[in-house]
Amino acid sequence: MEIDIFWLVAAFGGGAFGAAIGGQTAFIFTGLMYLIGLGVYMAGIDASPFMDSVVFGPVFGPHIAFAGGATAAAYAAWKGVMPKGTNGRDIVTPLAGLGRWDILAVGGVTGMIGYIMNLAIVFLLPGISTDPVLQYGTGTIGSTDTVALTIIIIAIITRFIFGKTGLFGKVNGIGLLEVGEGKHWVAHQEKWSVSAAHGLTSGLLAAFGTLAVVQMFFATSGGAITNHAQLLGWAISAVTLIFLTCGLPTPVTHHMTIIASIAAMRFMPVIAGTSDPTMWTSGQLAIACIIGGIAGLLAGLLGEFLARTTCSNGDTHIDPPAFTIWIGTTVIHLLAVAAM
Repeated sequence: MEIDIFWLVAAFGGGAFGAAIGGQTAFIFTGLMYLIGLGVYMAGIDASPFMDSVVFGPVFGPHIAFAGGATAAAYAAWKGVMPKGTNGRDIVTPLAGLGRWDILAVGGVTGMIGYIMNLAIVFLLPGISTDPVLQYGTGTIGSTDTVALTIIIIAIITRFIFGKTGLFGKVNGIGLLEVGEGKHWVAHQEKWSVSAAHGLTSGLLAAFGTLAVVQMFFATSGGAITNHAQLLGWAISAVTLIFLTCGLPTPVTHHMTIIASIAAMRFMPVIAGTSDPTMWTSGQLAIACIIGGIAGLLAGLLGEFLARTTCSNGDTHIDPPAFTIWIGTTVIHLLAVAAM
């Protein structure tokens, strides 16, 4: 494990900027920057330096910028300076409006912690051995989404430092899966059936988009597209949060679309018997797409479950999508390897 002091210093700026503009806005920029990088890959140019340093590095890496914004909001609420009508779960309000340097500093320090923690998790967690023929020429895949895991660890630590409700946020005698008055995460998709429907439909869309992009741009990118295509739906979902920020009842689906795409990507070679996209048939692609839709549905339900148990009734933000992505990615990787 090697800590780059250049990146560590920059991570302070990334976390502070995430706090200044709000964690959700920082995450929207992650999605926008990713789509730019994916377009570069489609043009046959190696975009990995941009992806690593800007999209998932100190600039807009969610474990740095988003985490910095979320922890800074919790700190601001703990200090009693959040705007009226908001609380420590607020990841939308730009904290620059509070005019306090200490809040930006908390975001910056959180960004540095996020950078180091993610490096440590990558270093410590073992990879999973795979059949290169069935995993796009790669003999080892990561065991989980380390960025999502980093976000959750930081969020839980934040809850215990700046919050009072504990991990499961059970207050006023209400049940673990009940949502208290005014405690909604995303009220318009709170029904289990609605979460499942969003997961299925957005999952089908994301799985199709991912598989289509891999098929069309595999040769152009020299195979590098397989490292990033699974985030296509996730990035689109992130960008749609612009409308949620504006107050429109937009669904939150990035945990659904990424899990759907990962499932489709991991199981497609198993179904076809090869990870060569030129050998995939329409019927095989349809099966993988359906698997993606089912995975998206389950991710939708898991996200709502985690929202109710750890976020909605809490006084700081523990991100349901990141929690879902960490769990879902781990399970899919293990199942895909077991199916080989």
